[in-house]
Amino acid sequence: MIRLLIAEDEHLERKAIKFFINKLYQEEIKVVAEVSNGQEAVFQALENKVDLVLMDIKMPKLDGLEAAARLKEEKPEIEIIILTAHSEFDYARKSIKIGVSDYLVKPYVEADFKEVVDKAIQKIREQKKENEKEQRMLEKIKNITPVLEKESILNIVYNTQSSLDNFLEHKKMLGIKGSKYFFMTVNYEDNAKINDDFYNSVKKKLKKIFTGVISYNGLINSIFLIIDDNLNSKINSQQYQEVKKLIKNKPENTSGQMYIKSSNISSDFSKISDIYNQTKDNTPDTQYSINNYPYQNEKKVFAKIIDKNKESAKKEFNEIYNYLLQEEKCNFNKIKSFLRRFLVFLNRRLMEYYNEQQPLLEMQRLENEIKQINNLEGLKNYFEQLIDNLIDELHNNANEKKVEIIETVKDYIRENYSEDISLDDVADYISFSKYYLSKLFKEVEGINYKDYLIKVRMEEAKKRLKNGDKIKVVAGEVGYSDRNYFSRAFKKYTGISPGKFQ
Repeated sequence: MIRLLIAEDEHLERKAIKFFINKLYQEEIKVVAEVSNGQEAVFQALENKVDLVLMDIKMPKLDGLEAAARLKEEKPEIEIIILTAHSEFDYARKSIKIGVSDYLVKPYVEADFKEVVDKAIQKIREQKKENEKEQRMLEKIKNITPVLEKESILNIVYNTQSSLDNFLEHKKMLGIKGSKYFFMTVNYEDNAKINDDFYNSVKKKLKKIFTGVISYNGLINSIFLIIDDNLNSKINSQQYQEVKKLIKNKPENTSGQMYIKSSNISSDFSKISDIYNQTKDNTPDTQYSINNYPYQNEKKVFAKIIDKNKESAKKEFNEIYNYLLQEEKCNFNKIKSFLRRFLVFLNRRLMEYYNEQQPLLEMQRLENEIKQINNLEGLKNYFEQLIDNLIDELHNNANEKKVEIIETVKDYIRENYSEDISLDDVADYISFSKYYLSKLFKEVEGINYKDYLIKVRMEEAKKRLKNGDKIKVVAGEVGYSDRNYFSRAFKKYTGISPGKFQ
């Protein structure tokens, strides 16, 4: 229901207004507050989150126009109808300049009252519908940017072959400029996952200081890649020191020390993975190391899998396999045991990459399948096929993400085609660069953004013309202010003029 506040210092006038409201809008409007002065009107309207205010022009403490001006400043979407006497009519007309919806002259005639309130109700409904549409769009796009940032960070972490290309691509996607780079990582002493709310609060503060921040909240630490041409001075600023202090104080209700590790500043993006490695302890990663087991080769296999390069991934795997043949003198059981541990390593890395708490590989099924293998050649073939299947799945996931992004853009176009929406508008709306969005749209849809927008508009125009709508009306409804321009565009799209199409 629409929430209404009545601001009128005369009791009988308030009673008259409530009579009309109960008679005409009992199912649509709820009176949530009544006040007798302008100061209280402002307070109660904001406190009760009202949609509509009926405001007397002359009230104690604060007159209606000043109260209306303050309300519109605080809450522009609120609808206000000024109530005025004949003698105050010229004064009331000034209210339109401050964004007041309309005015009613006392004493109220039911027909006039209904006409003015109906208009306000329609505006409120349209605004609520627009807000709901906006919220739906925000829900669709809220996960897009974090996915791009995560992919960029983890390609750097694993130093994949495509990490440099992806980094520059993602930097363009996100519209980030700057030529100096700096890493900061944050983690608890027990490597527990950092709370998402705390991570987001840190990121928000960093973005107020630096030109660009690309980050990812992983399973064991938060990684922030900071990009800015003035890193030296900004890192030494009071603002940045306050962020570090916030981190060290850590979230409430958490135990254990929190550590901040930082890299040097560099302007060489080709060394981006090396810059990140400066934040890591200079101690061997023993989590999966087994004697002389070629742990570094395992990481290379994973990096090639993330690169979606089947041949290179299998080549790196064969390096491990051949090492095991030599090291274990072709002992089937020992090699099988090593490769099962490699599978655990792979699953843990996938969990980290996709930020999942649960295993992504069906470990029990894979364990059962490995148990059935009884020779070295079968073992080798099994893991090569596993790598093939995993890369195919990554390809599908990547394509699904691209389609999801473009479907969001297409929804935006379908809901706003009647407006003057450019590629810049859409790119800005979903926080992407125009460059990336244009490229991705063409890749997924096979046509560019402008042609797709024309297609949506023209298909809608065809429906409306078939329904008998006038050409001038149709032109305006599908985003063309100039009828002649619309007619030329329509003929180019369909091969016939709008008049003949009817």
